[in-house]
Amino acid sequence: MNTCWLFSAFLLAAAPLPMQLGLAAEPLQKVRFVHASRSNSMAPKLIAQSKGFFRAEGLETEMIQMNPRLASVALVSGEAAFGDAFTSVFRGILQGMPIKLVFVHQKKGPYFLLARPEFKDVQQLKGKKLGVATLRGSDHLVAEELLQAKGFNPAGVQVLAVGDAATRFQSLSSGVVDVIAVGTPHDLLLRQKGFSVLAGPPEIGLPGACVFTPERYLRENPQTVRKVLKALLRAHQYIFENRQETIQTLLRWLPQTPEVAGHSYDFELKTMTQDGLMTDSELDALMVRLGEKKRPLDEVRDFSLARQAGRELGVNSKE
Repeated sequence: MNTCWLFSAFLLAAAPLPMQLGLAAEPLQKVRFVHASRSNSMAPKLIAQSKGFFRAEGLETEMIQMNPRLASVALVSGEAAFGDAFTSVFRGILQGMPIKLVFVHQKKGPYFLLARPEFKDVQQLKGKKLGVATLRGSDHLVAEELLQAKGFNPAGVQVLAVGDAATRFQSLSSGVVDVIAVGTPHDLLLRQKGFSVLAGPPEIGLPGACVFTPERYLRENPQTVRKVLKALLRAHQYIFENRQETIQTLLRWLPQTPEVAGHSYDFELKTMTQDGLMTDSELDALMVRLGEKKRPLDEVRDFSLARQAGRELGVNSKE
């Protein structure tokens, strides 16, 4: 029998049904995320991509890193469907931008206050330079909380906006700034280089990564939003149940050692929400901390699709 014919017959038998029938597969719907920094907090989205959770929902995702202050503009203009820069976007919502919080990865990110090796106590930081991502951003607010918890007035430091976590890491390492607030894995990397851990993690803190979407997109594409949130919830479940596989994903995402990736998992990823939700009282408290004025909660958040996705996956809401 002809070998080529046998090979062709094997391919035909192994092909998915649409190909056998000559039918085109359904095209994937493209959705774009903007994210604040290249860090391990991206794990749920990375897992949802690498394990095919997005694709199983008929989605093809594009991830674009962007300055947190530009994320709200990108969402409102339609350049992106989803964003995760919590403080900048949440503050934009409180100022009237038509965006909704639809999912919460972490209710409190594990920040640490790291200083140059010669500083052993926060009281030595008077007049020194604090490096932050953006003025009044998440790490800036948490840095102030950590300083206050140690009895130091945050007004005693000079604040410089230097950029994302990797840039703050380099700024501290090179001596451009004297102290930063940073999350995992950068805290461990700095510890290993001899830098001083002066405080952390905070008692209150601020949410880590969340998911925001424009009100218009939410109104016009509710099923797409539901599919995205369902894929992310599946990623949360996977992360909780698969420590080593999650660490391997982090190693492919960022140049880091298994020890550093494991540190991120233990301090950051294990603090993720089970259901992607926050309570109204938690959101009220955040509005007080971040906003010049409060807005009705229905204008700030819409967790209905996260709850629907949770029901489909059998996730019990703790709200």
